[in-house]
Amino acid sequence: MTHVVDTSVILKWVVHEDDSALARAWAGTALTAPDLIEAELANALWKKVRRGEIDPRQALRAFLEAPEALVIVPALPLLEQALPMAFGLNHPVCDCVFLALADRLQLRLLTADKRLVKACAGTRFQNMLRPLHEEI
Repeated sequence: MTHVVDTSVILKWVVHEDDSALARAWAGTALTAPDLIEAELANALWKKVRRGEIDPRQALRAFLEAPEALVIVPALPLLEQALPMAFGLNHPVCDCVFLALADRLQLRLLTADKRLVKACAGTRFQNMLRPLHEEI
């Protein structure tokens, strides 16, 4: 089954963190994401370098190791739907772009973002999320 995947999962896939094994267990599955994921991943890796968690070479290698099998779709057409979601959930627009893609494609969003899961609790989006900790 295809899922939309967000940056929180891909980051765990390419850099050792808690739950990296869970993220890598999705290797070989059909995953799609908005093109925004590439900039978000680069930014997350930059933050890890700034905090001294990894060095710049590791960051570049991790960026290049990001799953090539992702189906990437343009984010721009999703913004009109993502912005009202962000207002309603009181959550960043960038994360809501992933949610808008899942909604548009009628897929679940695979995420390790606990803040997003909390923001969606009790809303129509709650069942669209597939937290990384759920059984595959």
